[in-house]
Amino acid sequence: MQSEDEVYKKLHKEIDERMPIDFPAHQSGLEIKILKLLFTPEEAAIAIHLSALPEPLDKIYKRVTKSGISISKERLEELLNNLNEKGAIQGGGSVYDKKHNRRRYRLLPWAIGIFEYQLGRVTKEFAELAEDYSLGVFYKEFHNKNKHGQMRTIPIEKSLSPDYTVSTYDNIRDIIAIKVDKIAIMNCVCREQHEILEEPCELSSTRRCCVMFNDAAERRINDGIGKEVSKEEFFEILKKYQKEGFVLQPENSQNPHFMCVCCGCCCGVLKMAKQYPKPAEYYSNNFYAQSDPELCNGCGTCVKRCQMDAITLNNEKAIVDLDRCIGCGNCVPTCGMNAMKLYKKDKSVTPPKSSGRMYVKMMMKKRGILGTLKMLGKMLSGRKV
Repeated sequence: MQSEDEVYKKLHKEIDERMPIDFPAHQSGLEIKILKLLFTPEEAAIAIHLSALPEPLDKIYKRVTKSGISISKERLEELLNNLNEKGAIQGGGSVYDKKHNRRRYRLLPWAIGIFEYQLGRVTKEFAELAEDYSLGVFYKEFHNKNKHGQMRTIPIEKSLSPDYTVSTYDNIRDIIAIKVDKIAIMNCVCREQHEILEEPCELSSTRRCCVMFNDAAERRINDGIGKEVSKEEFFEILKKYQKEGFVLQPENSQNPHFMCVCCGCCCGVLKMAKQYPKPAEYYSNNFYAQSDPELCNGCGTCVKRCQMDAITLNNEKAIVDLDRCIGCGNCVPTCGMNAMKLYKKDKSVTPPKSSGRMYVKMMMKKRGILGTLKMLGKMLSGRKV
């Protein structure tokens, strides 16, 4: 019989190897401590047998019992539903099988996944472990120059110049107008985490900073976590976001399911990026800011607005460090001298057309062509992926 620690180590390995984004081990074993908070030993032993792709109860039951675990189908369903309720796995929602009217279940990555699903459930112990883990090792996986990122930065509206032709995927108003039918706003798990850590947001008291689109919005509305807003209402909310200086970070696809509205003090994505001396190298974005020294009066407003610590004053002139600037545009509309402007990069990065294609690109980077083909073979044959 395997020991309790062995069960959690196996579960960690499953998540690390099967998800598009790794779940790296921390030298202090923080990933195991996190799993122990979310899974009982019995639940962990069951979760080991879940796939990266959603599967129905019957299929999971056959795999679990074949492994030697003695359990009734009713008990298995109870455990899986409980794990879904805890945000430790996914069951229902986007993975619900409408055709056959049945739940399906799958593993979740650490992020974007398990961490975000802890919204409303964050304890102080979890908040501390998640912070130490993310800033300790996970940042190297989430922000990796050799891998396709899950999120990107787009400029705020007021920073965009009419001199540039801006693609739909770089303009939030165009994304909403063309790509979105339903919108939900919800609380931000990062801000919840930092409030529990007694580190409240320094930028704003706004808490509904997580925006969901279309099917994702529908799910969040139905489960009572998200508040539905019309496009007109959201554009008014967006003005507030931009006025307060938030960074807009949608999913890295042309049809994003979500957009994070981020500050530099709470947002895990920005905080992880700032672990690097040159964070701009790890970002998917198409713009950068620069200041005209002939116009700048050294007021320092842009320094305070920058969430990436990319702007400093030198001889009472604003200097933008392009190694840190991620092109959010927050420094532009509040520059009273019109010295700060956003410029389009010579080489633009076009995001994948859909979330599905984004994750395929991530898997291709992780497993290579041969590994991805093997995975597709398993999918077609109905085996665990």
